Amino acid sequence: MAGHPDNAEPLSPRAKLAVTAGKAAAAVSRAAGRGSGSVIGGRVALKLDPDLLSRLAQHLDVILVSATNGKTTTTRLIAEALRAAGPVVSNALGANMPAGITSALAGGSDARFGVIEVDEKYLAGVARDTTPKAIALLNLSRDQLDRAAETRMLAEKWREGLSGSKAVVIANADDPLIVWAASSSPNVVWVAAGQEWKDDAWSCPACGGVMQRPGTSGSAASAGSAGRR
Repeated sequence: MAGHPDNAEPLSPRAKLAVTAGKAAAAVSRAAGRGSGSVIGGRVALKLDPDLLSRLAQHLDVILVSATNGKTTTTRLIAEALRAAGPVVSNALGANMPAGITSALAGGSDARFGVIEVDEKYLAGVARDTTPKAIALLNLSRDQLDRAAETRMLAEKWREGLSGSKAVVIANADDPLIVWAASSSPNVVWVAAGQEWKDDAWSCPACGGVMQRPGTSGSAASAGSAGRR
C-alpha cells in the first residue's frame, strides 16, 4: 500500500482552524488534569469542521480494527508492523469514537499509514469517512449488560456499511455474526483462529434459525451458511 499525499487536497483554512482549536482544547484538558484531552479536542475540532475526519484521512492508507474484545491489542500490533514501511498515526490511547479518532489523526500530518481502533457502533461511519484500505473484524460479543440486544443490530449495520466497500475485509470465520456481516463485502479474507466462545450467536443472523454446532467443523459450516444466505 502506498500513501497518496501528493493527491490530497491541502487543509482548508476552516480545517486548519479546527485542528488548532482541537489541540488547544486538548492541551487545556491535560493541564487541568482531566485526562489526555483527545476526546474533547476531537469534539471541538469536529464542531468547527464536521468533515474534518475525512480531510485528515485523505493522505493516509487507513486500516480499521473493530470488535468487542481485542481491538486495542490488534491495533497496536498492526501499527508496530507497519512502522517498518513508514510513519504511522494511531489512536494508541484507545479513544475509538469519531472525536478521539479525529484528534489522533490531527497529530499525524506526516504519517503514511493510519491504524485506527474503532468502537463497534461507529465502524460504518468511520469507514465511510476514512476510505480504508483494510478493515479487520474480530468478534461481536455481549460483554456488557447494556449491550444484551445489540450484537445482531451491530452485525446488520456492519453488513450494510460494508456492502460495496473497496476495502479488504479481514474477518473472523469462527464468529457467525462476523461472517454474516462481512459477507456483504466483495473482498474478504477469512481467518479462523479457533474461537471457543460461541454463546453470543445462538441463532442464524440471516434466517433466525437455531445454529447447529455438532463440532468445531460444524460450527464453521454453520457460520459459512449464515454468510451465504
